[in-house]
Amino acid sequence: MSKPRNFRKSTTNATTSPLITIMRELVIPAIERVSACENAPSGIDIEELDPESSETPTLCALIRGQYVVQVCPMPVDNLRTNIRFTLIIGYLIADGPSDALLIGNLLDPTPFHVRTDCDLGLYGRLAVTCDLIVRADDGALIERRFGELLQLADDLNWFFPLRLPHHLDWREINEFEIDWNELPHCNLGGFLDEGLESPPAERTPVTLLRLAQGLRRWQDVLQLLREHPKELPRKKWAPLKCLALRQLRRWMPAIRAAKDGGIRDGRYPDAKSLSPSYMHALIEGGDDIEALRLLGNPRDGEPGFYHWLRGLALHHAGDHDQASMAFSEYLAAWPGDVLGGAASQELTTDRE
Repeated sequence: MSKPRNFRKSTTNATTSPLITIMRELVIPAIERVSACENAPSGIDIEELDPESSETPTLCALIRGQYVVQVCPMPVDNLRTNIRFTLIIGYLIADGPSDALLIGNLLDPTPFHVRTDCDLGLYGRLAVTCDLIVRADDGALIERRFGELLQLADDLNWFFPLRLPHHLDWREINEFEIDWNELPHCNLGGFLDEGLESPPAERTPVTLLRLAQGLRRWQDVLQLLREHPKELPRKKWAPLKCLALRQLRRWMPAIRAAKDGGIRDGRYPDAKSLSPSYMHALIEGGDDIEALRLLGNPRDGEPGFYHWLRGLALHHAGDHDQASMAFSEYLAAWPGDVLGGAASQELTTDRE
């Protein structure tokens, strides 16, 4: 998918449209205020429409250089408008509809839900959406909901590597040597097999690598990284190598791969939070004390997965009561994490 162009406000006479006016006077200012504290520039693009057009205007915003949000206003009556927010959160190509159920459970306590459409069924393209009915003076309400949407996007950044590591970000799709729409989506596994059977010089390594990740073929991920050191330099792709090795339960090689990527104190360069894959490998690899040191004491605003990893580290350290408390705190905040709940229950059962 293409990303929005840089910030631009249309200057055509389409501003006479009531829906365009709502977008300009309520939605765009709300997006700008929520994004004002971010260093990365935001791009906002509003579709130019003829004033007489019956089409619904749409807005596409690129926030922090990583989140694509689409906004569409729809009239309810003379005083109210339904604002539909849609967050594009990437692709789940192994089993999109089933994986979407896990995301749906996670979102159950929130105002957001997974959009089910042909893009999800055919291409695994995942989007989260919500509707908000507003009046002309509800700018603060729009701002609050948009802030909640961005917080959800941040939360999914740690949820995916922890629970659905085969998730592909839209930016990763954009790096493919082959256009996404030209791939044989009905047989991506066969396409990957053919690519692996081809001589390395004839391959499209980035495309094959990400397809291997998306299809949960972790051994193939490692093979491609090993056979294409020039196209897939070790330091850049170290986080993916760490993730693949973690999925194969090869804890120590996963830790070494993260160190090759320049990880320090549990964080890759420029990362705001600890790496879920590295922390998981560190705990399972027997260094639960170091993991607890890196996690530190609970703090307001920390990523939600810290609580779950504290529980896992405490369990491995033998402090089962504190582990149960950490798991309970995590599940109280994220009751829809079905996989996390099942893993926590299994650990508790094993102890008993």
